[in-house]
Amino acid sequence: MPKDNQSTYLKERSVIAVLLVLTLFLSPMTEFWAALQAPWYSPYLVWVLAIFIAWWLQHYLKQDAD
Repeated sequence: MPKDNQSTYLKERSVIAVLLVLTLFLSPMTEFWAALQAPWYSPYLVWVLAIFIAWWLQHYLKQDAD
């Protein structure tokens, strides 16, 4: 695969991950989470998941760049 196409593909994956996280945090789903009366640490679990996805994606992209 040419380097330009691979770079574009990797950037697209990053954008998709960012959009997924924004959808989780800025959508009406936040009201749904509040209505569930989940434990106090539930939002923190979602943040940990978002941070893990970002870390994994960064690690994955760094490996493919080498």
